[in-house]
Amino acid sequence: DPDAPTRYRHLHAAIQAGLVVSCHDLSEGGLAVALAEMCLAGRLGASIDTLPHHDHATSLFSESMGRLIVEIEPRSAAAFTRVMDNQCLQIGQVSDSGMLSLPGIEPILVSDLADAFNRDAYATGTES
Repeated sequence: DPDAPTRYRHLHAAIQAGLVVSCHDLSEGGLAVALAEMCLAGRLGASIDTLPHHDHATSLFSESMGRLIVEIEPRSAAAFTRVMDNQCLQIGQVSDSGMLSLPGIEPILVSDLADAFNRDAYATGTES
């Protein structure tokens, strides 16, 4: 992606300005896994209402290089969009619901995500 360096510089500026609460790459597992990991880390939920592609599988599981999901406070949305030169897409919001809600998929309890993560870590011997 020839625009990635510019996008990363803009993101760095947003981080330096204190506009970013958290940020996660969309590598292994794509958007769905990154969202699940972010929900686990914060023990919060998320309600996603917009996906970046018309195909759900592509939107949720594509591991395309250079993609990031960024959490910002609602009050920082306009400033973040300006810093990013309008090259961002708001896909949803963080919630205290304890659920990860994705379009076309039954909502998942964050506690169930934690249980699955911990079972997998125990089974593979990578528990902390």
